[in-house]
Amino acid sequence: MKFVHGLLSAFLLMSFAMLPAPARADAEAQKFLEAIYKQYVGLNTPGVPLGNNEVLFNYFTPELAALIAADASQAQKNDEVPALDGDPFVGAQDWDIKDVSVTVKDAGPGKALGLASFANMGEKQVVELDLRKLPQGWRIDEIRWPDASLRGILKGEGMPAGEPAATRQL
Repeated sequence: MKFVHGLLSAFLLMSFAMLPAPARADAEAQKFLEAIYKQYVGLNTPGVPLGNNEVLFNYFTPELAALIAADASQAQKNDEVPALDGDPFVGAQDWDIKDVSVTVKDAGPGKALGLASFANMGEKQVVELDLRKLPQGWRIDEIRWPDASLRGILKGEGMPAGEPAATRQL
């Protein structure tokens, strides 16, 4: 009987050893997002200034950077407020960020899903970020807040159909 229990135990241990490990994203993706959110901690911090195209391409995929630049250019041309009327990383015009936590999970080859949670002016906030690995490093391909997405705002659509932001598990 002891032999059967021992054999069963060995089989179970080997089975667990063969299970795939939880998917972890590249450590560089984690560092990329942590470096962004570090610039927002505290009152009157500058955050990430997105005033020129070079900076946009340092943080966003070329497609998303082009959408942000076109929105700003069109608004300036028409003497209007851009559709993106706030900071995309915190989803607000003003901030006093505390208690930042960034988690990144592998989402397939060259892709990752980031979740940034923080308190802004005492209110808990959650931001989801889709990341893509490009030759020059990790870049953001989409940002989702509880009520909208960056691409949706830039395209005049608000929140795209599908899963609401901050509902996916990391």
